[in-house]
Amino acid sequence: MKKFTQEQRAVLTVQLKRSRDVHERNRLCVILARDQGHSPEVIADILHLSRESVFLYLREYENKGKTQHDPKNGRQCKLPAEELALLLTHLAKTTYIKASLICAYIQKTFGKTYSSKGLIHLLRKNGFTYKKPLKVPTRLSPEKQEAFIQIYQALKAALPAEEEVYFMDAVHPEYQSQAAFGWIKKGVRKTLQTTAKQERLHFIGALRLNGMNVTTREYLTVGQEEVIDFFKNLEAASTASIIHVILDNARSNKNKALQLYLKDSKIRLHYLPPYSPNLNPIERLWKVMRENTTYNTYYEQFESFAESVRGFFRNLMLFKDVLTSRINDNFQKITLNPVQFSR
Repeated sequence: MKKFTQEQRAVLTVQLKRSRDVHERNRLCVILARDQGHSPEVIADILHLSRESVFLYLREYENKGKTQHDPKNGRQCKLPAEELALLLTHLAKTTYIKASLICAYIQKTFGKTYSSKGLIHLLRKNGFTYKKPLKVPTRLSPEKQEAFIQIYQALKAALPAEEEVYFMDAVHPEYQSQAAFGWIKKGVRKTLQTTAKQERLHFIGALRLNGMNVTTREYLTVGQEEVIDFFKNLEAASTASIIHVILDNARSNKNKALQLYLKDSKIRLHYLPPYSPNLNPIERLWKVMRENTTYNTYYEQFESFAESVRGFFRNLMLFKDVLTSRINDNFQKITLNPVQFSR
């Protein structure tokens, strides 16, 4: 059997890890073990297979490229391993909106015919799913995000017991019905009324991961004066000698009045890289808030909406287990992988 390329070996290894069929796993183990130089007799002894089965698997792979086991002698990959590797490499670089377009590509490139249903089965078997690319701002810098993570981890590792770290942000819940995904019986179309007014509330919040301590205050708007007032209250409520606050680059967080206040404050500011909400855990608190107040919920009166949001913040202890399980500093690192669509 010809020695595999690194790419072919990687494809077969991924297929082995994802397979749930014991017969298919045996087949793949035999093929990979043979590529590593083991004799068919040794492979048979190690895997507790008959030597006839080992020779059969190797012969079917060499002659037909067969790696999948189908007890009904039905669906199996029409592409040998080398062509499948080329296809998967192509699909990793180019994203198709329709399965029929991939079928056309396979027909043109390899001369093999696939139905859309058969192709979807092949794609799923090799780890592909149908989803949207993640939209990221043009000016997002993965390098600056990585640098921030290293600085944060160093701060956290060297933090004295008398100091605290908070993540801070402002949130502006809108008086508007928000439709969200949910389990609905097939054939039933549920509706959600919308509100006419676009009023909103304004909160500033700070989250300390150690102990899941949350401080929030409501304001009529959020500007430099409100941020300074929030810091005054945060200092008054804390016994820490220094309060490290991690926050974004909003204008209310960066101005002369704030800098003047900080000269005699125990607060030390650490700014997030631009366009990096994924590095601020308090964003997940806002998501939990919306899930429990606005998602798929219609409020006839603004006052009812406002009371629901305020009630959430008043009763945060009821959600402490949820917050602890969902909020942490295991930051999601974003790498730029530009999508290339083919239509």
